[in-house]
Amino acid sequence: MKKAVDGLILRELPIGENDKLLTVLTAKEGKLLLTAKGARSMRSKVMPICRLFTYANLEYYEKNDRRWLSGGSVNDSFFGLNSDIEGFALAAYILQVADEITGEGVEAEDILRTTLNTLYCIEKKQKPNAQIKAVYELFAAVASGFAPDLDGCADCGCRESETLWLDVMNGCLICSDCLAKRTGNLPLPEEDAYRARNILLPLDASAAASLRYVCQAPLSRLFAFSLAKGESMTQFCRAAETYLLNHLERGFDTLAFYQSVKETK
Repeated sequence: MKKAVDGLILRELPIGENDKLLTVLTAKEGKLLLTAKGARSMRSKVMPICRLFTYANLEYYEKNDRRWLSGGSVNDSFFGLNSDIEGFALAAYILQVADEITGEGVEAEDILRTTLNTLYCIEKKQKPNAQIKAVYELFAAVASGFAPDLDGCADCGCRESETLWLDVMNGCLICSDCLAKRTGNLPLPEEDAYRARNILLPLDASAAASLRYVCQAPLSRLFAFSLAKGESMTQFCRAAETYLLNHLERGFDTLAFYQSVKETK
């Protein structure tokens, strides 16, 4: 019995002489693994739907405890990503993060929707790549259950400090005055009393407001804010990346590729 599902190709792995193993992100079933026979052959009817970044309606059947791709049609290929190496590198990183934060058989409608919107933003250059990347990283942290508490200083509750600090490992903010009280104006030790790393990142008012907005905004409005290039943007982007990587406790080869591409431009 054939089934059909709309899904985004997160990963394509060559197997055998002409086949591919596809990792597909779907709304209701999370990640699916599909074997696509002959997908690497130019004569294959399924080759167009077996490419990275492709969002397609995929037809498949189950046999011998595996899912086999039998056909389908492209919904969106995000073809424009291939014309910009930086955008391509960023999109590859976005897909690797999406792969990391989703599981097989686990509903992923919000993650699929936001990932598709993010690829669209990159392709159409709707926002600076650095901002798009940071927004998705914060979304991924929230979707993974690591949402930081950004309502105010964790110690005194104030939101108006000239500089707030993001306490990455504890997922909260601390103002300059309370930080000075905690440390007695001494340098911060590398580890706290629980042997967790001390990672404190400075945030000016604009950077803190941007972090707060992304973590609290409805999904349809995640990118609906502006942040001028400069120190605020730098702080916002550094905080988002550092927060996600430390809470996922891993790095990404696609992130290293994206960073190397940016350095050469």
